[in-house]
Amino acid sequence: MPPEFEKKLEELTDRLAAAEREIERKDQIIAALQQRLFGSQSERIDPDQYQLDFGEDVLGKPEPPTPCESEGDPEAEDEGERRSAESRRDKCDLFPRNLPVFIEEVSVPDEVAANPDAFKEIGEEYHDELEAVRSSLYWRRKVRKKYKSREDRSRPPLMNPAPEPSIPGTMCGPDLMAMILADKYVDHLPHYRQADRFLRQHGVELTRQTINGWTHAAAEHLAPIGAAILRELREAEVLQIDETPGDYLAPGTGSTGQGYLWYYRDAEKGTIYCDWNLGRGHDCLLEILGLDEESGLARFSGMIQCDGYSAYQALVRRYGGIRLAGCLAHIRRKFYEAREQDPEVIMPILKTIAHLYRIEGWLRKANAPPDCRLLVRAGQARPLVETLEKQILTEHEKHLPRSKLGEAITYALGQWDEFVRYLEDGRAEIDNNKIENAIRPAKLGLKNFLFFGSAEAGKSSALLYTLVANCKVQGIDAERYFAEALRRLQTGAGDKQAEELTPARLADEIRTGQPRPPGRGIDADAA
Repeated sequence: MPPEFEKKLEELTDRLAAAEREIERKDQIIAALQQRLFGSQSERIDPDQYQLDFGEDVLGKPEPPTPCESEGDPEAEDEGERRSAESRRDKCDLFPRNLPVFIEEVSVPDEVAANPDAFKEIGEEYHDELEAVRSSLYWRRKVRKKYKSREDRSRPPLMNPAPEPSIPGTMCGPDLMAMILADKYVDHLPHYRQADRFLRQHGVELTRQTINGWTHAAAEHLAPIGAAILRELREAEVLQIDETPGDYLAPGTGSTGQGYLWYYRDAEKGTIYCDWNLGRGHDCLLEILGLDEESGLARFSGMIQCDGYSAYQALVRRYGGIRLAGCLAHIRRKFYEAREQDPEVIMPILKTIAHLYRIEGWLRKANAPPDCRLLVRAGQARPLVETLEKQILTEHEKHLPRSKLGEAITYALGQWDEFVRYLEDGRAEIDNNKIENAIRPAKLGLKNFLFFGSAEAGKSSALLYTLVANCKVQGIDAERYFAEALRRLQTGAGDKQAEELTPARLADEIRTGQPRPPGRGIDADAA
């Protein structure tokens, strides 16, 4: 074969190999997109997928058999039946039993009613039906009597000054405002749907514009509480941070603009703060973390746990004094998305990560303090982290950088120094999942709302999402919290009163409060 033909054949062979690699890469991208659009969003893996043909040096010793795996063993079957019987719920357990009971009727047989002395009561049975009381709208009126002097008719009429409204700039009471806020920021019900419901259920026309204005006024009134939460957050030494985009109406541009909700979480106390910003750069972080003008350094000097977004790296490079901690969940997610490409490589990696999460699960279940977590991680997690690093490094040169597995390996090694910092500080978490979980209600809300009404509305929503997130942390009902805070908060409240009305301070009182009996509306008051 002539040399020029050999050269051309070699060139075409190389191009064919490159094209096949590119097609394989794009097939992986298409498969990942199809999974994201149509597949399950859960990242759980069937335990059987781990049981490939690997030795104990890779997978570790096998787990003890579960009852299902011990089929044929009489003792295991008895244990399984016992657990099944214990977990089986009867009819009474299917419905809430911690609700107040209102006795509507006591039934006595006619024969007993006719001659009660002839019978002795030996017990009772009852029939329960779960009921609900639909909310009612009414005017809560405060009457101010006006008087005229009989002796001196030149005197002006006497009357007490008008009381301040519960929420300045509105005609809305605390309970109704709490319902509106909870419907939108807890149950993700847009204002136009709330307006439709008021008209349908109560025959009351409250327009969307009215509800929007009331919500904005309530956010302004509650702003001191948000400032108190921010002051508490700035005392943290370990922060988890993440951000998510949100659209807003931008009149005059012909389209919506894009801003970002930045979420901050104190890893020790669980305090959460949500901030709205039109940008996504590291300067947005400084608005919350603070900047010391004299030294030119950020006021926050602790640890930030985050993903691999470049804004955090830029913050550390420019201002210093801050350590970054990585997130194992982001590392795991990229390997999980590439699991179909080379399961024989990825499954052992996921198995090691599962062991690390099992250790963290034990620590969380035991509510271990930071020092204890640090010791357990040093003894049990660090060897697994070293094993995980070896597994990833072994595959580093074997896969194309642009393949799904190559991208996962590159991301993991790029975040490795930040990730292992959780081994050095017991206050840090293994991942950023808790702050991501705090973001989910806002993402679901944005999916329903489509956009904020304006850039200013984004700030109001961020404040209300802050309060809702902290109510969830404290395990209290956000609607009850809003009602109590709006009822107590005075106009122009100072820092001290605002600090006393944060969800963390009101949690015990709200949690132990007695439910209001049904029918407490205008009819009950009138009666």
